[in-house]
Amino acid sequence: MSKRTTKHTIEERYAAVTKYLSGLYSRITISKEYGIDENTLANWIRKYKANGIDGLKESRTWKRYPADLKLNAVLDYLENGYSLRKCCDKYNISS
Repeated sequence: MSKRTTKHTIEERYAAVTKYLSGLYSRITISKEYGIDENTLANWIRKYKANGIDGLKESRTWKRYPADLKLNAVLDYLENGYSLRKCCDKYNISS
């Protein structure tokens, strides 16, 4: 079991994401309000877009991915110039 923890509840994460998606607030403003790094908020947004509210739930275990999926993600990153975030989005992987 992973020992990762977060100080933000799922409700707080959802509120931050929906504030951003409303278009009324910037990532910087929301990040300061919640005391989080802007990249953390970007990850929450990405996970919410990919998996809805379930994407915001805290994981208690490390997710395993098939070798062929990981290989394809790495090849897209190295050969096709995809960013890490784009690979994560395309293959629905955490990071």
